[in-house]
Amino acid sequence: MKGYVLILCGLLVAFSVSAGRITMNDPKQTTTENGQTLCVYSNSIYTFTYITRAKHCPYSRTFDTADSE
Repeated sequence: MKGYVLILCGLLVAFSVSAGRITMNDPKQTTTENGQTLCVYSNSIYTFTYITRAKHCPYSRTFDTADSE
């Protein structure tokens, strides 16, 4: 019984540490008028934008959920 309680407590702590951050993949990419790359990462809950001078967006990126648009 004590083992199950420890496992449950560990899962709750792990969830609370990772809450507030999300890793998103496969952005939509466009180029701005000044030549920068606009990366839009979105799902049914969150939308994040990232601007870079690189030619391509990073395939995956981690964001704080508090920064969602």
